[in-house]
Amino acid sequence: MSGLKTGLGVSGLALILAASPHGKAQNAMVLPTDATLGYSLDWFAASGEATTLPTEIVVYSLSCGKCIEELSAIARGYAPAPDRFMLASFKKKDRDVSIPLLSLGLSNVDPKTRRSTLLDLIRIYTGDSDHYLENLEDWVTTVESHWPIGSGYKEDVLSRAFATNVLDMQARILALMDKMGTPDKIPLDQPTLALEVTRGSDRYNAMVATLSLSWLRPGLETKEDAESIGKRARSIDPLKSLSALQWKELKEWAMSGAYWIWGGRLGTDILGEIIDWQAQYHLLPDDATRLEKQRKWFDYTILRAAKGPLSPLEAFGLADIEALASPAWSAAQADARQQLVFASYLGNLTTSKK
Repeated sequence: MSGLKTGLGVSGLALILAASPHGKAQNAMVLPTDATLGYSLDWFAASGEATTLPTEIVVYSLSCGKCIEELSAIARGYAPAPDRFMLASFKKKDRDVSIPLLSLGLSNVDPKTRRSTLLDLIRIYTGDSDHYLENLEDWVTTVESHWPIGSGYKEDVLSRAFATNVLDMQARILALMDKMGTPDKIPLDQPTLALEVTRGSDRYNAMVATLSLSWLRPGLETKEDAESIGKRARSIDPLKSLSALQWKELKEWAMSGAYWIWGGRLGTDILGEIIDWQAQYHLLPDDATRLEKQRKWFDYTILRAAKGPLSPLEAFGLADIEALASPAWSAAQADARQQLVFASYLGNLTTSKK
């Protein structure tokens, strides 16, 4: 993992000095408020959408006992609902049960109906959360029973795609801010900071995992899974040409469960190429579909590389016509762009072990 370096050259990254708990200055990045707020959700607010600027974002996970208690009280009307919230999804089970819930929220355009439906689902979920964590299909069936008329969870491709994108972006923000424990709160009356991290630490591994291509990484379920992140991570230079044999090795690494982060100092034009390549994946409904698309991309690239070395940039090709025609293309580009910006923070925030 010592060889993992990033530095995407994205301009406008504000590097500041922040006081550490021990009075020693440490590196920190100011996270853009529009991203922090934009990837939080206001679906539980009193009217179904926030009407004023919130003072905090509440962080829950769907496997945290204390969170279950708080969410149960909110769903049953015993406690006030937050104006803004995020769901932590570092563990595979959290991510699995969160995506259907967010998909339903994104599929429902009426704020009041969305709020009442989601609170009803939260009431059901918190009544037997252990069962749903262990039996995902039962949870999906329950969510589907609340789906808006005329569509369904499996058919609503874009809601599933962007539920995945939003949840993954929330995980990146929480890892950058060291807000991985739940329940927690992100105060908005002060700058929101991405804090310095020590290479090889648990949080460093969490940042590497969340900043990587989400459809390639293995699910985190055990301590051993988390400890293997460093061994499975690579910084991929999009300008480095690879032979067919090297592409085969890269495919084997990636498809076996890996953490892929773009590296190198890249100009705006190259970043644009990466964004357009990734955006096509961000429009696909789930990790399995995205993984299959990348498998086919590898296979085609290996065939091309047999005629001469190719760099990833040369292998990108043109965006799919279907993707370009999607009304959500610009939103998928924005998600890919924000991921690259956040990934570029990693090099500036990382310090060596002392």
